[in-house]
Amino acid sequence: MKMSKRIIRIALVLSMLLVFSFVFTVYAEDEMPSGKYMTLIDEKNNVILQTATVVSVGDEYISADNSRYMVKEVITNTARCVYKGKEVMPTVNYDSDKKAWIFDNSSVPVVSSKNPTIALYHTHSDESYVPSDGKESINGNGGIYDVGQALNEKLKSLGFNVVYNQNNHNPHDINAYNRSRRTATSLLKKQPDAIIDVHRDAVPASQYQTEVKGKKVTKVKLVVGRQNPNMKTNLEFAKRLKAVMDRKAPGLSNGIYMGKGDYNQDLSPRAMLIEVGAHTNSKAEAEKGVMLFANSLPTVLGVSSDNAVNTGISSDKAGPAKKPLNGENKTAGTTIALVLTVVAAVIAGYYWLNRRTIDK
Repeated sequence: MKMSKRIIRIALVLSMLLVFSFVFTVYAEDEMPSGKYMTLIDEKNNVILQTATVVSVGDEYISADNSRYMVKEVITNTARCVYKGKEVMPTVNYDSDKKAWIFDNSSVPVVSSKNPTIALYHTHSDESYVPSDGKESINGNGGIYDVGQALNEKLKSLGFNVVYNQNNHNPHDINAYNRSRRTATSLLKKQPDAIIDVHRDAVPASQYQTEVKGKKVTKVKLVVGRQNPNMKTNLEFAKRLKAVMDRKAPGLSNGIYMGKGDYNQDLSPRAMLIEVGAHTNSKAEAEKGVMLFANSLPTVLGVSSDNAVNTGISSDKAGPAKKPLNGENKTAGTTIALVLTVVAAVIAGYYWLNRRTIDK
């Protein structure tokens, strides 16, 4: 009987650990409470980034000037980082003879045989811009949809096919990414060349305010989940996007953040999360910023467009984004695993209580 009780206790402990592990993984993709944000500082206490994303030890950030930092310690709302050196970035230049922007490690540009497809959606459907929308959150119809629509229209003008899904994934909680995963999986059935989850941040306006070619716009930050099998290819995609942004629209990039979690980027090697300004910025400036961001995609993906001015055709020969890599199975698998864990815990607890009753 002692051995049986010991086995039951072990089963209960393991079950609880599995449940806590599941909750922690989801929380890693959560955000700070309203009005709170994380500040990343370097060894000299210089502020290098502010973000509403929950920051974890091991997260990394490639700043606007391509300096790479790693989070070594998190104390309340401050993350202390160490400098890892300058990130080696792709080199892109405009070839006046070919009238194209070309990556230096690429061969002669190859015009795509089709117009690439971009898929767009919003995990956080409520995100809004206070100066323009009057509040930071509008249930199911946030100002972020206007920014998504601006990106949609700009991409179409550049020669892309665009599939823009406006599903509502509210509430804005730790399960939002689980709900938006179904949307992302559905979009990937269209075999897009890239899929973009459009967000805005929640930090002071100064973090994203900028001027590009004399116009006030918001910066755009790229976010890569570092806990997914596509992390390496997602990061290379982000680096190419940033490299082109830096050449075509200097000052637009707010760097690349590599956060704990996967942000559903395990579904495709060309999945990207973008932060377009913050809730404290003007929505009109966010729309201008995201349209400038759109100009980087033709070079990175290789679109031929008579409407695109000086965008050129990249010889990046990588094919369309992969179909969902067991995306539906992962969602179902996670749910089944959690249910089985809870059932096992209940059965073990019932058995233990029943044995105690018998023993008495």
